Amino acid sequence: MENDLELYNIIGKNIKKRRKNLGITQEKLAELTNYSLSFIANIESRTYQSFSISALNNIAKALNTNMLNLLPKDNKEIIKNKEIKCEYCNYHTEIPIELIKILNNIHELTSKKIKLTCPKCNKKILL
Repeated sequence: MENDLELYNIIGKNIKKRRKNLGITQEKLAELTNYSLSFIANIESRTYQSFSISALNNIAKALNTNMLNLLPKDNKEIIKNKEIKCEYCNYHTEIPIELIKILNNIHELTSKKIKLTCPKCNKKILL
């Protein structure tokens, strides 16, 4: 994990996904956990909202799951390389942060490896 913000954002996304899959509103989750609506909303948004392990455990219980299911699956969940390097021709370039975010979203939605084409040799690059 590159930094705390990324970790909290992934956990927040996982909480939101689980909550929506159960058909629970943020208001209902706040009620079930005795936390404020703004606390729950901030956890699920991309704002930096830190929270304790105890809070994560309470949220997990309210969502009928365990804390491990709300944590990142592995470090590959985030494409953190800011550079692409072709293993065939050694071409390399920096990836803008906006593109990294888009690639992470694609990866999250599809759970597939990202394939790009090297502009120099036209071979496939796996991220």
